[in-house]
Amino acid sequence: MADTLTRPSADNNPSRNREVSVASLTDRRIAEWLFLLTFVTYGYFFAGGGWNQNSQFDLTRAIVERHTVSIDAYTGNSGDVAFARGHVYSNKSPAVSWLAAIPYAPLFAIERASGADPGAAALLTFNVYICTLVCLALPGAAIPAMLFLYGRRRGIDARQAALAAAAVALATQLLPYATTFMLHVPSAALLCYALTTQHHGRRGLAAALATAMNYLCAPALLAFAFVGLRRVWRYLLGAIAPLAALAMYQYWCFGSIFTIAIAHEDPRFLTHGAVLGVFQRPSIGVLYAITLSPYRGFFFFAPLLLVAMLGIRAWWRDDRRTCLASLVVIASFFAFNLVFNGWEGGFGIGGRYLVPIIPLFGMALLHVRWRLLVSIVAAVAFAINFAAAAVDPQPSATIPRPLTQYIAPLLLSGHFPASVPITPPWSAATLTGHTSVNRLTFDEAIIFANHPPASPESEWASFNLGELLFGPGSALSLLPILLIILGGGVVVARLARQSAAAPS
Repeated sequence: MADTLTRPSADNNPSRNREVSVASLTDRRIAEWLFLLTFVTYGYFFAGGGWNQNSQFDLTRAIVERHTVSIDAYTGNSGDVAFARGHVYSNKSPAVSWLAAIPYAPLFAIERASGADPGAAALLTFNVYICTLVCLALPGAAIPAMLFLYGRRRGIDARQAALAAAAVALATQLLPYATTFMLHVPSAALLCYALTTQHHGRRGLAAALATAMNYLCAPALLAFAFVGLRRVWRYLLGAIAPLAALAMYQYWCFGSIFTIAIAHEDPRFLTHGAVLGVFQRPSIGVLYAITLSPYRGFFFFAPLLLVAMLGIRAWWRDDRRTCLASLVVIASFFAFNLVFNGWEGGFGIGGRYLVPIIPLFGMALLHVRWRLLVSIVAAVAFAINFAAAAVDPQPSATIPRPLTQYIAPLLLSGHFPASVPITPPWSAATLTGHTSVNRLTFDEAIIFANHPPASPESEWASFNLGELLFGPGSALSLLPILLIILGGGVVVARLARQSAAAPS
């Protein structure tokens, strides 16, 4: 990518070439700052346990600790399981758990060698936090850098590209979901890389790994093959390894390379009469719920993505093949969410299943020229998603308006009304504090089953780094990261002005 930015100008003017090189160097610095700012912000928060992330990490533990892919030894940690051939498995697509085994293996070895118990709640929390940093925050932080450099390659103004890239990273659901050990943010990063890389083999590798990580990315695996038609064979070669690994995993677990975990999941998640037990007829009500509603509205929690749609026409004119492939993938994600019986995504905010396509909206946002409009809407969207990351990205599925009934009251007062419907044994009496209110640990499927309220294990099940200084649940714990975001934003803005002032 940098090679495209630094190529000498056609007039062979040494002075102009030096100016172009300075501009491209500034662009690389902007990309680096965007990466660092995003990584620090994502890594500042940790959202704690839940059925989804517990199930994902149970597979990681099984691979490292027991050299198996069944999670029989950890069945008390989650209800997100599948049953086959007398064993229990995670009902999630497996690639995030595979990747997490890389950082977890040395952690487990060190802890065992020192006589510690890696299964203890405190160490489990620490270990999952480290794996979240490596497998979610790190690839998630690459998204704004990739978007910015893609925009600059397409000749987009540096200020416009930097604003759009930073807004996508910090003013969408990427922020809260980068703090919880789920597959959505890393699969989003892989889709973004697959579209922004100029290497066809790496595009195939990224798209295939995204599919092994998130079954919903399978349409992207097909659509992205047509971005570089002349090098499809390289794309296919790159895709072989992740797809082969996924096929072997499914064969070992379920007896067929074509059988995914959902086919064997807990019957409580299946709907009688639905296709395969999970696909039902689409409805206007569900469409509203996953797009604009205050319950699970994708655009409600990130109105910036509505603004991004204003850039689709310009994106189409600028890069038609990439735009078309992206629109196909976006449509496939919405279509799935519309007919899936679990469209609400359980405990969560803002259309959890749609998070991986946020960078694709970001590519459209790069082409929106109205920086003032983007700035205003991004500020509102940042406040929403920052609050969710700070308080709890996983409000109970029974809360009709999680932002105004749960997240905002907790952030502002440390409590939410007892009248708010919430899944027992969660309650307004036990979930208190301005920040990090999730009390579910990684060694229990029901909150407080193993660790009572006010115990250190439950109090630190979720956290932000500022709480180490100000104490758990303190609103003051948010001050350091707000200052970091402000300072980092000023640096990026200054560099973007320098780049925009340089000759292109």
